[in-house]
Amino acid sequence: MIKLCRVVLSLTTMGIVSSCFADAYQDGIKAVDNRMYSEAVVQFEKVCDNGNAKGCFHLGTLYEKGDGVVQNKYKAVSLYTQACHGGEADGCSNIALMYDTP
Repeated sequence: MIKLCRVVLSLTTMGIVSSCFADAYQDGIKAVDNRMYSEAVVQFEKVCDNGNAKGCFHLGTLYEKGDGVVQNKYKAVSLYTQACHGGEADGCSNIALMYDTP
């Protein structure tokens, strides 16, 4: 019975944590839609640091364009690589495009 309680508690905690990061991702999307790029950077950093490949991809686009951060194409490639390794196909595509563009 104690083991079952621990498992339920662990799963509940994991669900709460993952929903918090899902909210941060959505907050990042909303911030971009509203051109609040500095806020988007904060939100996407949260989720990217916790392994969200889509968050890494979107953070990479902000660094590539210089929206909300100082433009840094090297950082963008690093974030796209992280996104690609996390299964985000758009990250893989953007790496190829960046290497193809002078």
